[in-house]
Amino acid sequence: MIGSDYKNLEISLEAVHDAGVRELELAGDYYAKTTAQLKSIVQSHGLRIVSNHFGPRGLNLPNPWMTYEGRMQIFEDAQTLGKFPYVGTGSALGFPGGDTSEGMKARAEKFNECGEHAVSQGFGGFFFHNHDREFTLENGVPIYNTLLEHTDPRYVKFEVDLGWVSVAGEDPYWWIKEHGDRFIAFHIKDIKWDPNGNRTAAAGTRAGGKKFRFADVGKGDIDWTRALSAIKDLRDYRFFLEHDDAGDVTLNPPGPANTVWRGCSTLDGINTAGRK
Repeated sequence: MIGSDYKNLEISLEAVHDAGVRELELAGDYYAKTTAQLKSIVQSHGLRIVSNHFGPRGLNLPNPWMTYEGRMQIFEDAQTLGKFPYVGTGSALGFPGGDTSEGMKARAEKFNECGEHAVSQGFGGFFFHNHDREFTLENGVPIYNTLLEHTDPRYVKFEVDLGWVSVAGEDPYWWIKEHGDRFIAFHIKDIKWDPNGNRTAAAGTRAGGKKFRFADVGKGDIDWTRALSAIKDLRDYRFFLEHDDAGDVTLNPPGPANTVWRGCSTLDGINTAGRK
C-alpha cells in the first residue's frame, strides 16, 4: 500500500487504523524519514511503533548487531521510535552459525551477547524472529530446540512466526503450549497448501518440499482458534498481521488493504475461552 516511493505512507496508516490496527512493527525501513519524523507521522494517525526488525535486509550487508557501535545505534533508534520493550531481528542474516544444531549453538551465543547488552541499556532483551528453516530436523528433533536450550531466558526472547511454524509442518498450538514463556509476540499469517503454490517448505523440515502459498488470515489452513487457545492470557503477547505476498496483485488479487481488514476481522471473531 505504501509504495516503493513511499507516497502513500499516510494513506496506508489511515487505512490500517480504520481496520482496527493500533500498533506497528517495522521491517527495518524508515521510509526515507528520520526516526523522530516517522514516529510523529505514525502517532498523528492514532498508531504507535512498538517493534522493528533491526539488521541487514539482504545478503552480504553488514549486520549492526555484530558490533558495539552498531548495537548502540539500534538502541538509540528503538528509543526514539517508541521506547521499545524489546529489540530484535527478523532473520539470521549476518549472524554466526547455520541451520544445524551446532550452528544454532553458535547463533545462541551471539544472541545471548546481544540480549545482555540490550538489558544493560534498559530493554527487556533481544528477540529473534523465525522462518521455517529453523525447524530443520536432526535425529527427528527441530534444531529450534537447540536455540531455545542454549539462549539465556534473562536476555533472549522469541517472536514466533506461526505461519512459518506451520510451513515447517509443526503444530503452532504445541509450540506455544510448551514454550510460551519464552515468546513475547507472534506473527499471524496464514498459508494454503497448494501443489501449484509459488512457495516450497524448507528441505529437512517435516513438510520439506511441500508446495504452498500465503493467504489472508482466515482464508488459509491454519486453525487460529486452536492455535491461540494455547495462550493463557492474550494480553501477555503482541500479534502482528502479515502476508508475505500481499503486494503482488497476481498472488493476492483482493489487495493488501483487504488483507489487513480480513485479518483484523478474523482475529476479532476468535473466542479461545473454551479451548484451553
